[in-house]
Amino acid sequence: MVLSLESWQCQDCYTCPHSYQLSVPSTTDNGALEIMVKNELKALQPVIKVTVENAVRNVLSKSVCSKEDIKNVVRSYADVTKESQKEVIQQAALSQSSKTVVESVVRQLDADKVEREKRRCNLVVLSAPEPSKDFSKEQKIAEDNQFCCNVLEIPSSNIEACWRAGKIDESKPEYRRPLIIKLKSEGLAQEWTNNGVGLKTANGHWINRDLCAADRKANFLSRQERRKRMEKKK
Repeated sequence: MVLSLESWQCQDCYTCPHSYQLSVPSTTDNGALEIMVKNELKALQPVIKVTVENAVRNVLSKSVCSKEDIKNVVRSYADVTKESQKEVIQQAALSQSSKTVVESVVRQLDADKVEREKRRCNLVVLSAPEPSKDFSKEQKIAEDNQFCCNVLEIPSSNIEACWRAGKIDESKPEYRRPLIIKLKSEGLAQEWTNNGVGLKTANGHWINRDLCAADRKANFLSRQERRKRMEKKK
């Protein structure tokens, strides 16, 4: 009986994705859309089938004797199927959205890991004065190197390279771009940032680790929590 009901077609039920008719001329875009719709419906079919079969079995009596009983069963099947459609769609949408979120988070974690690895030997100084605009690119790099050695007192033997992050903003003449200093080892970076806490030089400049966006946000939230705890203690 269940097998007969499974093969029965109702206007209120889902139809086979391969049985619909195209209402627009076939084009490349329509063909791609058709394939996408077929794949989506194909993915939903197992969920729909299980939900409907369970619902039908719940309304089937143990023995079906008369034609009237059969009509009642078919009517119940149609009603249950109609009521189940919304639940099936919601479950499928939730499953798909959850998968999308997880994939997005995994991609972001991978990107953060790459950025973290690139910056593990880097320092950043936010208050370093900008080189003269009249200098050439080579002269600006040389002046930044002199600042690192003479003002920050970082030995040149420890420095692999240094550069400025971002572009000069003509509308903000007082703005100083962050100075990125790449040292020759992660151990040196830890040493020159007081193990990541930050080091203030005798000239008043702060030397910090060059963190990726995710780590900067995490540090910011951590600082906010500390401030809240301190305010509660007062």
